[in-house]
Amino acid sequence: MKLKVGDSTQQQDLLQKGNPGRRWLMGLAILLLCLGSPNRWLHWFPGALLGLAPLFDLCEQQQGWARWRLAYGLWFWVCLYAFWVDPFSVKVLSAWEILGGVVVAPLIPLFFTTATLLSLHLSHPLPPWARPLGLATVWTGLDGLLGLLWWPIPFHWGSLLFDWPLAIQVADITGIWGVTFFAVFVNGVLWQMARQMARGSLRTCLDELLRNRDFWSTLAWGLGLTGLVLAYGSVRLAYFDAVARDPGFRVAAVQQVAWLEADRSWDYRRERYRELHQLSAQGVAAGAQLVIWPEGALRARLLNTALEPYVIEPMQAILPPEGALITGATEPDPRTAHLPEEQQRLLNMALLFDAQGSLLDGFGKQWIFPYFESGRYVPSPDGYRPLAGGELFGPLGVMICLESVLPAPSRALTRHGAESLIVISDDSWFGNSHWPMLHGKLSVFRAVENRRSMVFVNNTGGNLVVDPSGRLQQVGPIFQRGVITGEVRRRSETTFYSRTGDWLVWLTLGLSLGLWRRGSRVRQG
Repeated sequence: MKLKVGDSTQQQDLLQKGNPGRRWLMGLAILLLCLGSPNRWLHWFPGALLGLAPLFDLCEQQQGWARWRLAYGLWFWVCLYAFWVDPFSVKVLSAWEILGGVVVAPLIPLFFTTATLLSLHLSHPLPPWARPLGLATVWTGLDGLLGLLWWPIPFHWGSLLFDWPLAIQVADITGIWGVTFFAVFVNGVLWQMARQMARGSLRTCLDELLRNRDFWSTLAWGLGLTGLVLAYGSVRLAYFDAVARDPGFRVAAVQQVAWLEADRSWDYRRERYRELHQLSAQGVAAGAQLVIWPEGALRARLLNTALEPYVIEPMQAILPPEGALITGATEPDPRTAHLPEEQQRLLNMALLFDAQGSLLDGFGKQWIFPYFESGRYVPSPDGYRPLAGGELFGPLGVMICLESVLPAPSRALTRHGAESLIVISDDSWFGNSHWPMLHGKLSVFRAVENRRSMVFVNNTGGNLVVDPSGRLQQVGPIFQRGVITGEVRRRSETTFYSRTGDWLVWLTLGLSLGLWRRGSRVRQG
């Protein structure tokens, strides 16, 4: 029996019976979504612009719990690939940390499942040409809501375009949310156009397309918005190529790849500190003036201890006279210094030393990750403020670990005068996995949002030096000990996004609420 493509009843029957076409479409969706994810094996950013389209089509054909099972099952396999961890290379995880990871892991595909299905549901009453706008609006609103709540999901959909500089320049107006809107919108346009093309038989498809206003309206909206985004990106990239170079300095980002073993003997520590000095010397030999060590580089208190001269004094012979060192360290909170040692709380800090070994400034982490860090660390009382880097380095905006996943900390530092941005991190919890790449690529968007040079320095590698246009100057390999060097350009101008914040999130949330109310009225009618 020959089946017409346009027969929706027979299509639904085939889908319910698990026809081969459906399985191929599921495989295509998983393949494209995995390729689009920030992974170190084969990242292909067009996957982020194509992968949601077959997923939308598959989910649209299902109802109720069948739709939820389908969406969660697909996202589970994608997230398993993108967020897998390597516990075998990390020997210092506690049972509580492992338990926390087991609890949090299913929430990641749950978020993407919710974003997929809620976008489809709330945009359903819209005409075909407006459906992509509705999908992008709801998805961006939900994604941005987690940003407003300071919940650091590992990647926003727009972050998958990190290596397409032309498309991400709009982030200096909208933040990363605008790039997410664009990426979901393109998927929605392709999905709607494919649906319109599949309505007729192959012989009559062209004739019907020529008369199909929905198809051409969808295409016009797609080309129009995509053209605006890419035209703006072209103008901004041309500006940064033509503008006079800002004053700057050379930086060395050390990736230590250490502290994964359970051994904490002095012999082990002494070897790790020796490696820090050797890698720093390599960076300075390549012209670096500012050396940056990652979060947790010392795994001990530093200030006013016997470790301070042991670690800092050798750097006096390594750094150039005008140079400086930033290192992560754990320091006691002065607010609890009067309490017994077991009751004292700690600050997760970034310390700035000059070439003579004198402490110039320090910054304490503000956003403490619930459960994993809150039992040990407390926020510093100083708030988000740049380190005073002096005449050469200027105000240095430092973030620690997952603070760079959220747009608000870098925006606050920029508003307070930071002329460059730095992230020190320790992703050793996740071992030899994709996580340093997932984490580091969000730094590209912090650079574009605020038009600041960004340096990402991580214990387990994947270090980055990013210029204000979002282009990657240098990229370090993951899980390989070494150092990368690059140029940091100081800038004092503030962007529209730095000044106004997450206006697009509030707008898309409001529009999503309007779509919900409209859908409710349509269903009641």
